[in-house]
Amino acid sequence: MNKKIDKALYGPSTIEVALGAVLGLLLGVGVACGFLMLKPVKVVKEPPKETVAGAVYYLPGLENNVKGRGWPQKQQSLIAGGSVVLTEEELNTWAITMHPGAAADPAKPAAPAKPGAKPAPTPAKPAPAAAPAPASTGFLTGGTVNFRIKDGKLQIGTKCTVSIVGFSQEMLVVATGGFKKSGASFVFAPETIYVGSCPVHRIPGVAAPLLRKLTALQPVSDELRAAWDRLTSVSLEGSTLRLAAP
Repeated sequence: MNKKIDKALYGPSTIEVALGAVLGLLLGVGVACGFLMLKPVKVVKEPPKETVAGAVYYLPGLENNVKGRGWPQKQQSLIAGGSVVLTEEELNTWAITMHPGAAADPAKPAAPAKPGAKPAPTPAKPAPAAAPAPASTGFLTGGTVNFRIKDGKLQIGTKCTVSIVGFSQEMLVVATGGFKKSGASFVFAPETIYVGSCPVHRIPGVAAPLLRKLTALQPVSDELRAAWDRLTSVSLEGSTLRLAAP
């Protein structure tokens, strides 16, 4: 009863005021982050000459199957213990091929028949295999990754679908940075991470868990992981990714 009287006479205590201020701040930050995450990102093919205040722009990396067709040989060389230099076209061809549901490589054309020879019977077309489901970690479903290398920085972009209690929304996640040594291996160290238009790298304690979630969504073979762990140097030079083996 005395506490109720004191509160009526003197108002809330200092602790109650501080707690209310903190909760109000957290609520405001949460609402602002949610708004920015849902705010569309402007996807462009070249850097804009004039930018709009508050707008976030995304310039995806180049995708070219012809220029990227050398990735299988370089992947085998890397697994065998060699050093390789990769372009963004090769990285993007690898990402498209490795993503669940990617189309298989087209069959090679048959050799021309000799004159007078009977034409070979046309083989029956196999039934198309069911595409595997996209990688998912509970509430987060990943899409195909896109790489862009510019001015010694690696940009990694992917569209993710966030599903929470019946709510589903596709968001573009873009991280830009370089590589650093962590323990015995190299890891991607982003300087910026955007979810939609929200700069989550500015929110304490959010960037690192989000990066682990996104990394878990990408399928990588055990052989490739082992080859990565053996690297002695990972560097970005110009528009290439250089992986040096012992």
